Amino acid sequence: MEYSFFDHTVIIIPTYNEALNVQLMLDSLFGLCPNVSVLIIDDNSPDKTYAIVEMIKFKYPKLYLIKRPLKSGLGTAYDEGFKWALAKKFKYIIQMDCDFSHNPEDVRKLIETLIDKKADLVIGSRFLEKKTQNHQWSSKRKYFSSFASTMLRILSGANINDITGGFKCFSRETLEKILKDELKSKGFIFQFETNYKAHNLGLKIIEIPIMFNQRRFGNSKMSLSIILESILIFFRLKFA
Repeated sequence: MEYSFFDHTVIIIPTYNEALNVQLMLDSLFGLCPNVSVLIIDDNSPDKTYAIVEMIKFKYPKLYLIKRPLKSGLGTAYDEGFKWALAKKFKYIIQMDCDFSHNPEDVRKLIETLIDKKADLVIGSRFLEKKTQNHQWSSKRKYFSSFASTMLRILSGANINDITGGFKCFSRETLEKILKDELKSKGFIFQFETNYKAHNLGLKIIEIPIMFNQRRFGNSKMSLSIILESILIFFRLKFA
């Protein structure tokens, strides 16, 4: 089967200190997804993640890099990446992490589900009972992530199991609608905000089980303070 939709797909990956992961991730993605485009957005990583990307750009003509001068937050990185993707006329936009907690082998499944089911947004869910595979996921990260998703799902009333999920595929039209109003969050809560806005817009959201792993190298950026911040920002979104 010819996967021509890869010609119209971009995968957006924000990075900060991912020098141990970034080339492995890019080799995996370009090996699995022929003709896909990948945009790395790096916040001037002290470990020079951006330098590795620049070094291997000759190997992958559809690899792009935005190097930002300061660490400005996950939300602002995705916001900039989404606007870049829309300006480049991509039809399908995927967002994922660089640390291999999101499995590159699941990328094709996200796009195929979006196209086959005529969905507006497909979320790779960590919390679909008995279907999602969580390999070597630390109990601390599992607790924090599950707690955040449960609290925000109850507060928002959105019927999305993994409402803070960050491995997802948008149609171009979906992103245009979500970005019509300025996004308010800069950090982790950005994942919730985009999912919540898609829900409020009445868009068709489908969750599929993914294989979620503990990051391969480096340290997780998840913490209790991030979870508490997420809940506080939710109320700002709710009553804005």
